[in-house]
Amino acid sequence: MKKSIRLRACAFARISAPALSMLSLAVAASAQAQGIEINPVVISATRMEQPLSEVLSSVSVITRQDIDKSQAASLADLLQGEAGFEFGRSGGPGSVTSFFLRGQESKNVVVLIDGVRSQTDGIGSVTLTDFPLSQIERVEVLRGNAGALYGEAAIGGVINVITRAGKGTPKAYGAATLGSRQTTELSAGYGGQLDDTRFDFNAGASGAAGFSVINADKNAIANPDRDAYRNQYAGAKVDQKIDATLRVGVRANLKNSVVDYDDAYALNQSDTHQFQIKADTVGAYVNKRFTDDWLTNFDVYSASYTYDAMKNGVVAANGHYQGHADVFRWTNTYAVSDATSLNFGLERSEENFQQRSTYDMKRDTTAYFAGLSSKVGRWNFQANARRDELTVDRTASASALKKDYADNTQLLGLGYQITPAWRLTSTVSTAFRAPAANDLVGTYGNPNLMPETHRAQEAGAVYSVNQALLRVVYFETRTQNTIAYDAQYKPQNTGEMRNKGYEFTARAEVLGNQVKSALVFQDPWNVTSNSLPGRRAKQYGSLDVSRWLAGHEVGVKFAGASDRSNFGGPADLAGYTTWAFYASRKIDLDWTARVKLENAFHRNYELAGGYNTPGRGLFATLQYQPK
Repeated sequence: MKKSIRLRACAFARISAPALSMLSLAVAASAQAQGIEINPVVISATRMEQPLSEVLSSVSVITRQDIDKSQAASLADLLQGEAGFEFGRSGGPGSVTSFFLRGQESKNVVVLIDGVRSQTDGIGSVTLTDFPLSQIERVEVLRGNAGALYGEAAIGGVINVITRAGKGTPKAYGAATLGSRQTTELSAGYGGQLDDTRFDFNAGASGAAGFSVINADKNAIANPDRDAYRNQYAGAKVDQKIDATLRVGVRANLKNSVVDYDDAYALNQSDTHQFQIKADTVGAYVNKRFTDDWLTNFDVYSASYTYDAMKNGVVAANGHYQGHADVFRWTNTYAVSDATSLNFGLERSEENFQQRSTYDMKRDTTAYFAGLSSKVGRWNFQANARRDELTVDRTASASALKKDYADNTQLLGLGYQITPAWRLTSTVSTAFRAPAANDLVGTYGNPNLMPETHRAQEAGAVYSVNQALLRVVYFETRTQNTIAYDAQYKPQNTGEMRNKGYEFTARAEVLGNQVKSALVFQDPWNVTSNSLPGRRAKQYGSLDVSRWLAGHEVGVKFAGASDRSNFGGPADLAGYTTWAFYASRKIDLDWTARVKLENAFHRNYELAGGYNTPGRGLFATLQYQPK
């Protein structure tokens, strides 16, 4: 199920002599090649373990080794160029960031942390798009409609972040980074297993002096000072084996960040603006095996966030936002036979949203789900069904409102193994998204909103051998009752959105080169307004090639996207390409030196209209990771 290969020999894309000299100075003597996983095990696609080559939906996996090699500054930067994934950002790492999957709106994506749904805010946006990479073991990106597995709003897909877990002899690990724009990051952890106890503790801090995030050529009133970013975080995970059938555990994550930003509508150029953000989650879980065939899991967790929008050092008018969620999840897997497995369970979440006495709302969700995966000869089958029931309640307020929503969603998948290397796949599915709490109330609220409904289908082919895994997928999606904002910023059911296109993904060893690539051709379109949706390209992708050369792992990553529209309409955001060059060298068995030259050709591009993006930057990392 897990196939590894060894990286050998070398060749590296040409870079300038000064940059190459800096790489050579940053890294030291001989190294051994590390294996990569061509066909890792995936959980997100069915809620059960499967080899990536057998998954019927379209999935990508980013491993811990990929994370280390990328030297990415944030989760968005790590995922940039992945098939199906696009993002908008108002500045550099730490700035307000929106994730788009399969051309869908940013509210139509679900982020999971260790399989548990991440918190959203009162407008339905994911609150945790800036998860510290040092805490992550791997990331699974499930593209396309996953509503039948993960519920309301899982329309564009799911990003499942799996955090580090203790294994093997307890060891310390950590990394220190210095770089352009006064970037610093220091992270450290300690994890492993002692007898029947597994644990991992980690903490870190990062920051940068940054740059002025608003383009002064387009907005002369913007404050031209640098907009800095500071972040502190900590995480813990501990579980204990009680007996051969029972394991219990607890986990927690804390994160505080301060982000300077420029207000595009500021009245005074000297005004300073800042977001102060706090987010924390704490939970417990129980894994119980009732029989050899039946495994059950209970998860309970509580999550909170606060946003304070500061102006000149004080909280701006109506600038305080907060939310709290309590979640219970019960999931089961049952092996009917060696070739057939069931999963079933229920989820319950209770959410509260507040904004300094402007509103106080509750949003409760109860869901029931079941799924089947089976293999018969050369055929693979998947079937999932789910029912979500939601209540949005503001009855405690003077302007009372209570709305109930419910929907049933389904997914059917079929695969056929043509030869040992080639497999055909297909899925059809439905999904929905209910209005967010803030969409319904207040000056800009609309209590008459209906849920979005979504239908999708895709067909693909997978080629899998020891040294390569390639996938091509054709997909079509269609959304009815799309929720969008009119000229008065009031949400409306505006009509129909659709998207269709092709995705190509590959992970392989070719002539000693480790190659990872993705390419997407899509046609996202607002049928009702006859316009492009905001910040989504018709073509985008990436190519990452690396190999070993004289004891160094050296590589180059290219990422690019075509023209996009900023808010929907004309394509007013120009296409862009960026190049990054990187290298690493093992100092000894535990220490690795890494260096990266990002945006090497200093491209000036936008991910959100009027906002700058980071220019050329050089970053060096010293990593301690015992084997």
